Amino acid sequence: MLLLHIFKLLIFTHPICGFVFNGRFRHLVKEVTSVLLGTPTHETRWLEQKLDHFDEKENRTWNMRYFKRNDLWRPNGPVILFIGGESETSPGFLYGGMAYELAKETNGVIFASEHRYYGKSVPLKFTGVDDFKYLSAKQSLADNAHLIRTIKLNPLFSKAKVVVIGGSYAGNLAAWMRLLYPELVDAAVASSGPVLAKKDFYEYLEKVNDVYEQYGTNNCLSRINDNFKRYETLFETEHGIENLKKEENICPESDMSVPENKQLFFLSKASDFMGRVQYGRAIDIKNNCEKMNETKEKSELFDEPNFWREESKCNDYDFNRMVDNYYKNKSDWTACWTYQTCTEFGYFQSSTSNKQPFTNNIPVDFFVKLCMKTFGSEFNDTRIENGIDRVNAMYEGLHPNVTKVVFVNGDMDPWSRLGILEDVSYDAPAIIIPRASHCRDLVANYKDSEDELKEAIKHIKYLIKKWIGVGEFI
Repeated sequence: MLLLHIFKLLIFTHPICGFVFNGRFRHLVKEVTSVLLGTPTHETRWLEQKLDHFDEKENRTWNMRYFKRNDLWRPNGPVILFIGGESETSPGFLYGGMAYELAKETNGVIFASEHRYYGKSVPLKFTGVDDFKYLSAKQSLADNAHLIRTIKLNPLFSKAKVVVIGGSYAGNLAAWMRLLYPELVDAAVASSGPVLAKKDFYEYLEKVNDVYEQYGTNNCLSRINDNFKRYETLFETEHGIENLKKEENICPESDMSVPENKQLFFLSKASDFMGRVQYGRAIDIKNNCEKMNETKEKSELFDEPNFWREESKCNDYDFNRMVDNYYKNKSDWTACWTYQTCTEFGYFQSSTSNKQPFTNNIPVDFFVKLCMKTFGSEFNDTRIENGIDRVNAMYEGLHPNVTKVVFVNGDMDPWSRLGILEDVSYDAPAIIIPRASHCRDLVANYKDSEDELKEAIKHIKYLIKKWIGVGEFI
């Protein structure tokens, strides 16, 4: 698995369909799946969906997977829908975290949908890049709208209030369901949603810098910067590159004079720190800094290599082989999230800002080349920028005209820099949780949670109950 460890940060990552460089939704799935103990009380269901909801001439259909848990429901209880994101979804969302807590406290029925092209919800047998054209947020929103309409055909739920919940990219979808389908959705929790599409997401590494500055030890950032500058120096000469390859156990055939290979190396090294900030706690940052201070060997400053090649016992930083091995084999849908970043969102975590310690060796062009090499030369700057403009126009970026949506972000989360951090209105508030990372409010372990997180979760549930008039507001 040379690639998936690093690109979990540029995702939500999964062997079926991975968020290049991010792992966000998959990380949630892993956490909630751990609560599936004992005899499950949910059902696995399938719903026929249109391949294209917006083309009347397209008659093909496919089956979307979703999960249902009904044992908490009582008459007049709401419908709680946990929206799937860029990974296989899990019934674990029905047994722990925000959706479960809300259903338990309001006598609700819980559903969890799976995003088209991810997990087992695969619309097409892949034959070419054109088959990806049905993969978009707009189509996924229509899928969830059809699911809600189908749920409400049941007389038990026909008059029920509907709450949608999502985290990360699915946090976007939760807010956008309320924006586009207000007649179907009564309230929404949008957790850690990067609602602003952006090509050069340089703010991500700026936030990593800020978190290490706030929670790390005094000399931690300078130590990180010194190591990355040292790598820069080694890359300046052939002799330096040879020393680097020995020091980092880089495969002999990896030509580190190739710019994209060098950029891949720097991205791999930066991803260690990106992951700690995105999913860690304040104490984890402090501990990482202390470990670096105690470490003398350069090779021990980082976690397990991201590009380890087991058969050769070396690290393979080769951009072309990476794409060929993981993205050209689209029959297993590993390129799904990459496609969405290339056609809708950008989210390219560059090092173009000087307010971060990782040097400027991860350019936006690296990600543009990834798009072009994976999907074809037409997936260039212009196409990427046009897609981003369409998304921001359709969903209104940081200023959506919505009510009864709560936008939640952790103040440690780098993705919060593309999220809504100020109240849109009285009925569309923003909550920033101190010392919280990506989507912590959705899967919090209450026993180990900080007081600020517990209070935020309590307030989120208060707002939803107030908006739908259930629980203590009946």
